[in-house]
Amino acid sequence: MNQIKIFVTHSPNSGTKAVLHPLLVNVIAGSEFQTGPVPAHMLRDNTGDNISSKNKSYCELTTQYWAWKNYTADYYGFCHYRRFFSFNENELPQDDWGVAVYPELNETMLSELCMDEKSMRRRIEQYDFLIARGINTRILRAKSVYDHYKEAPQLHIEDVDLLIKIIQEKYPELFDTARQFFHAHTFYPCNMFIMRAELFEQYSAMLFNILAEFDERADMGHYSREGYRTPGHLGERLAGVFYEYLQKEGKRKLGELQIALIENPQTEQKIAIPARESEVPVVLAANEKYVPILGTCLKSIADHCSPSRSYKLYIFHTDIQEESQRNLKAFLESGNFSLTFVNVGHHVRKYRLRAEEHITTETFYRFLILDLLKMYDKVLYLDCDMIIQRDIADLYDLDLGTNLIGAALDPDFTGQCNGANPATRKYCDAVLKLKDCFAYFQAGVLLMNVAELNKAVTVQQLLEMAETGIYKYSDQDILNIVCEGRALHLDMAWNLLSDCDHYRWHHVVKFAPYYILDMYENARKKPYIIHYAGFLKPWMKLHEDFGYEFWKVARETPFYEELLYALTPHDNTTRPQNFFHMLINRLVPFAKAVLPKGSKLRYFARHLYYKIQNKR
Repeated sequence: MNQIKIFVTHSPNSGTKAVLHPLLVNVIAGSEFQTGPVPAHMLRDNTGDNISSKNKSYCELTTQYWAWKNYTADYYGFCHYRRFFSFNENELPQDDWGVAVYPELNETMLSELCMDEKSMRRRIEQYDFLIARGINTRILRAKSVYDHYKEAPQLHIEDVDLLIKIIQEKYPELFDTARQFFHAHTFYPCNMFIMRAELFEQYSAMLFNILAEFDERADMGHYSREGYRTPGHLGERLAGVFYEYLQKEGKRKLGELQIALIENPQTEQKIAIPARESEVPVVLAANEKYVPILGTCLKSIADHCSPSRSYKLYIFHTDIQEESQRNLKAFLESGNFSLTFVNVGHHVRKYRLRAEEHITTETFYRFLILDLLKMYDKVLYLDCDMIIQRDIADLYDLDLGTNLIGAALDPDFTGQCNGANPATRKYCDAVLKLKDCFAYFQAGVLLMNVAELNKAVTVQQLLEMAETGIYKYSDQDILNIVCEGRALHLDMAWNLLSDCDHYRWHHVVKFAPYYILDMYENARKKPYIIHYAGFLKPWMKLHEDFGYEFWKVARETPFYEELLYALTPHDNTTRPQNFFHMLINRLVPFAKAVLPKGSKLRYFARHLYYKIQNKR
C-alpha cells in the first residue's frame, strides 16, 4: 500500500482545528515562532534539517522543505488549515473562483469532500501529480499571470523578472514553459498539490535551489510585511510552472482538484473522520412542501440508529428552503446522525421528467446517486412516505455480491399482473418486456450497488429513459428493466406496502402468486419499514392502514401541528374543496363496478382520479 502523506500547514500560535486522519499530517509552519505549547496532534517544522526561521518570507514552504528533508513517503501533498482538496469526483457548488465555500470545518463538510481514506487513495493513486484547480486570470481581472502579480498590492514585478532570469540560467529546460506560464491565463492557487515521491524530489530540489539564488540576488530589506513574503508567492507560481512543464512532456498522468475553503477555522478542536466501513449512507428525495413528511420519516430512522454506527443522510432536492434545512438539522442531527442537503437542480435541468399519476418528479433523483455518491460502494435509498421501525444499518450490511440492487418484490404489481388488472400484464409484456413479471420489485427501498451499477448503466441513460414518458411507474419500471436478473430480493418486511384505502390487500395483492401473498402477510405481522405507497396517506386520511404508526412518530416532531392543520378542514375556503374530494371518493366503488377492467375508459378515469387527489 502506498504511503500517502498530505501535510496540513497551520500558522504559529493559531489554535486552529486539526483534522485527525491517517493520510493527513498537521504541522506548524514556522514552528520557530511558536511561543505557546505545541498541541499533541501537531508536528513542528523546526526539527532535523529545516528552514523554519524563514517562515516570514517562505510561508508554508518551510513545511515543504522540512517534509522533503525529514519525511519518507510514496506521495507528498500540501494544503492549509482552512483550505482542503475535494476528492469528490463531482463538482461541488462553488463561488466565482471555483472554490467550494463552507462556514466551518465539520464532519459533514469532510464527508462531502470524500475525505475518507478509501476515496482519497482511489483518487490520488490514479495520478502522478494533482494540483489545485487552475483559475483563469480574467476572473481575477488580470490579462495574464504576470499582470496579476504586477497588479498585486505590495508585490514587485521585478521579482518575477528576476525569477525568470534565474530559471533561464539554472534550469534552461524550464525557461520556455516559465515564460509562457506568466504570459498565459491560468494561475494555480495556494501552493497546494500532491505528487509522487520522485516528482516531489525533483521539484523540491529545483524550487529551493531557485529560491536560494533569489535570496542572494534580491533586496527585500525595505519590503512591507506582505512584500517580504515574496519567496512564498514565487513558490506558488513555480508549482504551476512545474505542472505545465510536465504537461508538455506528456509522460505523466496529471490532474486538478477543486479546493474547499473554510470561512471560520478558529477554535481548536480535534475532528476525526469515521471509518467508511462504519458509515451508513442514505438518500431521500423531497421538496419544500414535503418537509413535514420528510422530517417524520427521518425521526423514525434516527429513533432506531445504533450508537456504534455513523449515519450520513443525503437529501436530494431542488427547492427546500434554508430555514427548513436549518430546522431539520437542529431537530435531528447528533454525533452520529448528519443531514446533508444536495440541490440537484443543475443535474436534471436539461431533462423533461414527467412522473405518472400520484408519483412526483423527485422520484427520478435516485438515479443521481450513481454520480453524486460514487465514493460509496453501496448506498441505501428510501422514499419519504415511510416509517422505519428497525435499524437501517441491518439492511445496509446485507451482501449484494454482484447484484445491481437489493429490493423487495412488489405484491401490488404482481397482483395486477396475475388477474387483478390484466392491462398491467399486457403493459409489462409489451412495454417493459420483462422475462418474469413476478420478479418485479418495488423501488421505495433500494440497496444500490453503486460500483456495479456504474458499470452497467449511466445516469444520462437512465434520465433519457425517464424522459420518454412511456413508463407507467416511472423510475421503478426503468430500474426493473436495467436490473433484470441481477436483483437481490429482500425480505418484504423491509418494504411493506400499506393497504392503501383499505383496498390493496384484498382486491389486488390477493391475486398475486401464493408465495408472494405469503411474504406480504408475514411482513404485515412485524414490518421493519412501513411504506405508505399509493394515492392516500395517513396525513391525508386519518384511518389509513398503519396510520397510527405514522402519527405516533409525528407527535414527536415539530411538524405535528402543521400535519394536523393540513388534515383537518379549518376554514370556509377549504370546506368546499374537501367536500368535493369526499364526493369523488364516494364515486370510486361505483366506477370500479361499472368500468370494465383494462378498458381505456377505466384507465382515463383512474388517471383523472389521481390528478384530482394530487391537487389536494
